[in-house]
Amino acid sequence: MLALRLEYLTGRCVATAYNDRSSGEWPPHPARVFSALAAEWADGGGDPQERAALEWLERQEPPEIVASDAF
Repeated sequence: MLALRLEYLTGRCVATAYNDRSSGEWPPHPARVFSALAAEWADGGGDPQERAALEWLERQEPPEIVASDAF
């Protein structure tokens, strides 16, 4: 099992739901999370072991999402 704990650096999220621009996106869409991981990898110098980890992650089944209530 792989578990991620996401914490917004500013303490809040400014992303909106793809189907309702008046609602916040919660939980974050898996593609947004993967994009953030890939961006961090690229900004960090592109370590080959980290790339292998990202490639492994993208081959996995869609995630089961467990998230707290948010508004």
